[in-house]
Amino acid sequence: MEYLDFSSVITTIRKYISDAHNMNQLDLMYDLFVSFLSDEKSLDFTFDNGLVCRWFNGQAKISPRITGYYMDLHNRNRLAADMHRNVLSVMYDSAMAVQEVYNILVQDTTISDKTKEQLLQNYPCESKMDEAVFLTSALCFGMERNFVKRDTNTKNLLSSGNLSPVVKDFIYDGGVPKPCRHFCGRDAELIALHQLLCENGKVFLQGIAGIGKSELAKAYAKTHSKEYTNILYLSYTGDLKQDISDMDFADDLPDDDSEERFRKHNRFLRTLKEDTLFIIDNFNTTATQDGLLSVVMKYRCRILFTTRSSFNNYTSMNLEEIADTDALVNLMGCFYSEAEKNRPVLEQIIQAVHSHTLAVEMSARLLESGIMEPLLLLKKLKEEKAALGATDTIGISKDGKSRKATYYDHIHTLFSLYQLSDAETDIMRNLALAPLSGVQNRLFANWLKLRDMNTVNDLIEKGFIKAMEGRMIALHPMMQEVTMEETRPSVQTCHILLDSLQQICLRHGEEVSYYKQLFQTIESVIVQIENDDMPVHLRFLEDVFPYIENYHYYQGMELVLDTLSAMLKDVAVGSVSDRALLLSYQAAYEKKADKAIKMQKDAIAMIQQVTADNALLVSNLYANLGGMYRVNGKLELAKENMEQAIRIMDEYGLAYYHDSIVQITNYAVLLTDMGQPDVGLSALRKLCRVIREYNYDTGLDYASVQEAMGGICLTMGEIQQATSHFQKAMEIYEMVFEFEPDMIEAKKQELLGTYAQAGLYLGKKMLE
Repeated sequence: MEYLDFSSVITTIRKYISDAHNMNQLDLMYDLFVSFLSDEKSLDFTFDNGLVCRWFNGQAKISPRITGYYMDLHNRNRLAADMHRNVLSVMYDSAMAVQEVYNILVQDTTISDKTKEQLLQNYPCESKMDEAVFLTSALCFGMERNFVKRDTNTKNLLSSGNLSPVVKDFIYDGGVPKPCRHFCGRDAELIALHQLLCENGKVFLQGIAGIGKSELAKAYAKTHSKEYTNILYLSYTGDLKQDISDMDFADDLPDDDSEERFRKHNRFLRTLKEDTLFIIDNFNTTATQDGLLSVVMKYRCRILFTTRSSFNNYTSMNLEEIADTDALVNLMGCFYSEAEKNRPVLEQIIQAVHSHTLAVEMSARLLESGIMEPLLLLKKLKEEKAALGATDTIGISKDGKSRKATYYDHIHTLFSLYQLSDAETDIMRNLALAPLSGVQNRLFANWLKLRDMNTVNDLIEKGFIKAMEGRMIALHPMMQEVTMEETRPSVQTCHILLDSLQQICLRHGEEVSYYKQLFQTIESVIVQIENDDMPVHLRFLEDVFPYIENYHYYQGMELVLDTLSAMLKDVAVGSVSDRALLLSYQAAYEKKADKAIKMQKDAIAMIQQVTADNALLVSNLYANLGGMYRVNGKLELAKENMEQAIRIMDEYGLAYYHDSIVQITNYAVLLTDMGQPDVGLSALRKLCRVIREYNYDTGLDYASVQEAMGGICLTMGEIQQATSHFQKAMEIYEMVFEFEPDMIEAKKQELLGTYAQAGLYLGKKMLE
């Protein structure tokens, strides 16, 4: 049956966009909804690649924030104008798109004749603007109508047993970035690489930083895309197991920890066969440093690694400098308008930078900027070479990464010649801490409190920052290393970034779509940043741990604990409270229950006297201990410690803190488990009054309390009252997670499951 919804309309539109414009799903979203994104109320809104994919595939309802914005007639007219200006202008046959949407509309038996008549007011279309208005009307109708999830046939494999399943039905990310528009000079290497992959299945593409390994891998994927059923892409971050765990699979559940996600993902990846290509980019490590390599090498699919390291025990291909001078001059011509006019000097510049691809590009961009003339640049590069007083092939090994010193020297020289402004330097310094796989440009701007993207765009134009698909930005790995050395990120110089990350983590319980980028950036901060403000750095680590723990992100938890432990070994650093908090965090990470309980009790014992300064901490320590006892079935001990926590909260006037809300909610659930639901319900009603008085009744705290009250009412047989509480909770969840439809659906299923567990199957009817 034909069904007119957002998915059917947007996919039809995208089908008729010219390939020449290289517009992916995210690009289309940004161009189509530009008015919404420009609105002051939407400045915090960013698109998540996986979620957008679900919108297109009909697996999730488009964000209510977008739908609500365009329900206003004025804004809908703006959408039609944006459709006309930004979308129809890049379509090769907009009239056919209109015809297809028309056919879907008239064949949709679920739409009344009256509604169809309204939607067809501008059909047949006599102008491009009429087409834009018609498509806009259909799109908005599709956004506003009741959402019906589409069947993606995830269990249907290709008929041949020798082929892999189609991974787009299972994995929401993993698409290969397109190679840069100026890729050239590697025809022979593409042929050789294909032959090696066909013969051996697994190939390590080795070469120095900035030589073009990643671009060659992307170009190979594009060239041979029709020969593979699937092509997956993964940007290595330092832990292959964690990277595979972080892939976005369709059957991932919110409560899955890293280990469970890895088991699922690894099990699926093992089913892929030779018709699948798996690219693992920037695998700059060794076989001994990443033990999962031996597991991945047993996959049946073809795998292409790009790496700076040496893997001579495996099939490898060394990527050298581009030998064709003409190709490199042409490359410079892509960035420097007077390349041909200055060809003799450019050839000398190419020779001076040893034909290094990244250095050649940066040189061309520098010349185009007008900062200096070709002869002066050549002179500077020759002065640098003379100053080195060394051979051109000085071998250096650092952290398992093989490189040539002179190439880094070239990039350092070119970096300094640009004479970046303070604002540009600051952006580079902070972006060097972001993951190499990239971060959304609007998100990064929000982290740094940037007023606009002008400075970022200037750095993209100069070639310092890579602009990638989906409005993502990143630094080239080599540029990242040079930036780290040139700008020396520290706690003080990156205080805005650290504060932004810290504040996100302090929004207890708030889910974010970009948690992978968030955690990878936090890890980079911990490992890379210079600690020139110990108290601030200490507080940063203490505040991010609970949020990382909520996601069961064990790698990040371990890193924070190790760093805190090392810092607090110095008796001059921190206080008794800091050490007690560390011990509590270690208890939370401990897998053995008895040991964890002992550690938590030891943490409490470290605080000899409760004061106004440490009351919140001590209260949380008792509450955490009570939670451990409850999990282990020791309910009386759990009750004793939870009540002690609440007494401290009351004594020091901390009832309005988020921590007290969590404590009292857990206490009420415990009382219910112990056969005292009325007492627990009474405690929660009192808590609701506190939340309304000190905080607000539209946040997640209030929703969680309403949900807990609903659960207790069910156990008491008060079905109508339970439903009322659950409905209040759902109203808040729908508002808070308005651009996370998967979260809304998960919360709804969670509440419905509560009914089922209570044996009350009328829940679904009551919630609807």
